[in-house]
Amino acid sequence: MRVALLLVRFAAAVVGDDRYREQWEADVVGARELGMSPLSVAFGAVRAVVAMPSKGAVMAGIGPLGIALKHAQTPRGRVLAIAVVSALLLLGGAVMLFA
Repeated sequence: MRVALLLVRFAAAVVGDDRYREQWEADVVGARELGMSPLSVAFGAVRAVVAMPSKGAVMAGIGPLGIALKHAQTPRGRVLAIAVVSALLLLGGAVMLFA
C-alpha cells in the first residue's frame, strides 16, 4: 500500500495538481474494498499522467527545439523552418565561438 501511495504522489507531483493527488490516493485506499490491487490502481495513475496532455512546459526549452516548441500550435512547416533557422544560427555561433 505504501509503494502504491508513493507512486500516486509521484504521479500527482508530475502533473502539479493536488486535486489529482487527493483523488488518486482515495482510489488507492479504496481499491481493496472493490477487490482490486492498490498497486495496479497506482500504475493506472502513472499511465494516466503519461497520456495526459501537458498544460505547458514546466521548464522552457533551450535552443532550436525550445523555440520550435513555443510555436507548437502553428503549422508543421513553419515549426520546421524555425527549428532549421535556429539550428543554423546556433551552429554559426558555436563556430564563431571556437574559431
